[in-house]
Amino acid sequence: MIFAYMTIAEIISHLDAFHRADLRSKRMKNKMPNGNIIVDARGAYNRFDGGVHRHKFEKIRRHYGVGRENDSRMLTAAEIRSLAPQFLGILSSIIGIRGERAIDIISRKGGVLTARQVRAWALLMWLNKAETLV
Repeated sequence: MIFAYMTIAEIISHLDAFHRADLRSKRMKNKMPNGNIIVDARGAYNRFDGGVHRHKFEKIRRHYGVGRENDSRMLTAAEIRSLAPQFLGILSSIIGIRGERAIDIISRKGGVLTARQVRAWALLMWLNKAETLV
């Protein structure tokens, strides 16, 4: 099931993200849940990431997606429960591949969900209809 979606407003580096006041809450701290900016103030690997992304740090550090707040959201637990039974059918229709699990449709059989498919098939409208059902 899809739990959230985000429309990207801009791509910046993790170091630029670290220093932006509007993204301060996204910094990693010694707490859980943690933030998702994986650098410290100097741009070095943030020790609070616990080694999770160290193996691909050099690749990740250059790309931080900043979402457009009005075009991004997390679904509530009630919305997810409401939509989940239909999800595989919707995903199969969009991609044109049948499978028993989402991973069978997208990853294992080579299916890719493109931005065009999301817009053309109105995936976001389907996700957002849950707001009216709950």
